Amino acid sequence: MHLLHELKNNKSKHGENYIGLMSGTSIDGIDVAIVEFTESQCQLIASLDYPIPSEVKQNISKLSSPRTNTSLQALENRIELMAEMDVIMGNLFADSINAILKQENLSPSDIIAIGSHGQTLRHRPTNKNPFTLQIGDANIIAERTGITTIADFRRMDIAAGGQGAPLAPAFHNAILRSSKIDRIILNLGGIANITLLPKDNNKEVLGFDTGTANTLLDAWYKKSHQHSKYNFDTDSGFAKKGSINKDLLQILLSDPFFQLPHPKSTGREHFCLDWLLTQIKNVKQEIKQEDVQRTLIEFTTQTIADSIESLKLSNYQILACGGGMHNQFLLNSLTEKLDVKVKRTNDFEVDGDYLEAMTFAWLAKQRLEQKPGNLPSVTGARLEKILGAIYSC
Repeated sequence: MHLLHELKNNKSKHGENYIGLMSGTSIDGIDVAIVEFTESQCQLIASLDYPIPSEVKQNISKLSSPRTNTSLQALENRIELMAEMDVIMGNLFADSINAILKQENLSPSDIIAIGSHGQTLRHRPTNKNPFTLQIGDANIIAERTGITTIADFRRMDIAAGGQGAPLAPAFHNAILRSSKIDRIILNLGGIANITLLPKDNNKEVLGFDTGTANTLLDAWYKKSHQHSKYNFDTDSGFAKKGSINKDLLQILLSDPFFQLPHPKSTGREHFCLDWLLTQIKNVKQEIKQEDVQRTLIEFTTQTIADSIESLKLSNYQILACGGGMHNQFLLNSLTEKLDVKVKRTNDFEVDGDYLEAMTFAWLAKQRLEQKPGNLPSVTGARLEKILGAIYSC
């Protein structure tokens, strides 16, 4: 039976509260969600966007980008930095938990468990020795909050032959599936991914990464506006000044990732600023900065549209979530390509800004109840698996 969803700002006395933590590839902050689960409801009762200091963002970005300096000293420095950032992120996650507890006048005893995604530094599920790496020491979270913490959700799926991502489709299936129409849940985070929820309950859920979303848009904007107080192109004002460069667009679309069949997943270790700069160099003409920004909008929407069209659906809804759902210019571009109006999960009473954080609250609950957290039809794993490691306080 699917969970019903009802998002309210009151707290029931009869449900179980879990906290979900999400810090995505955009590194724009820590999303914290307190989620109440009852027998028939999944209810967001509180949320918080907790800031990440700029220096920490810079170090995460540095660690997430492919290493170009191969000296032993440089490697040792990166290992030292990674270990330090694991501790720093663990403390930031703990700070965010304690902040929301104070905000809501709750105590640790009011929370069953925390589900922490961690901060992804690398995601290489197709390597000869496949792996995924998230930092944010869960020992620190459990110790400093006094709450049992579940983390390391992705590696069991990879051990079972899967991609370890995306994991959100299992939660989408629990709260957003309709028996009346096929639905596509479009997550516009640093990376874009889609979930297909067929109206026919006998058909499998599908889901995969379509490519980049905010990662390149934000990275290029920051490179072009180094003294701006904004970290992203507000209202796509910069992109709207530019024109699509067809040569650059074709080069971007030629990346081998887009030819891979699903299941597939990717990250900023591939689609990063260095990757973009390399593609720009391959264009035999100088490109205006605003033209690059506009081309990236086109690149994002084209790869999403191509992925959706590959599913060969005749009648469907698109529900957007994630930070990119606020980019109306991007949504309009996608609507024009597919001739399907892109709505938001908020229109269906699910807060799209905190949907991923809610996912990890749900995954924590699944773990404690010894229930699977993955969908093999999405990740490519050989079988359903119980995900996550438990860190008791």
